[in-house]
Amino acid sequence: MATFNVLAGQEDSFYSAYLAARPHLSQYPGCRSAILSRVVELPSTFVLRVEWDRIEDHLDGFRASDAYVEWRKLLSPFFDGDPSVIHLVEP
Repeated sequence: MATFNVLAGQEDSFYSAYLAARPHLSQYPGCRSAILSRVVELPSTFVLRVEWDRIEDHLDGFRASDAYVEWRKLLSPFFDGDPSVIHLVEP
């Protein structure tokens, strides 16, 4: 799960960039789903929940790929600070 703080006033542009970047993520091997949500109480904050077949598909696969470089290039101009990323597992 990744949390993105977006530059104030750039929320719509970030969302458009996410739509352009999403195929780099969602079509990557091992990615089951990717859902972006906007935080109601903090309208410049977005949370992305991505389900992977295996954590290695994310860390060793996507994060080391050209797809990640392109994904990051599209989204990073809108970041207000570094994203926060945590990995979750269902009990």
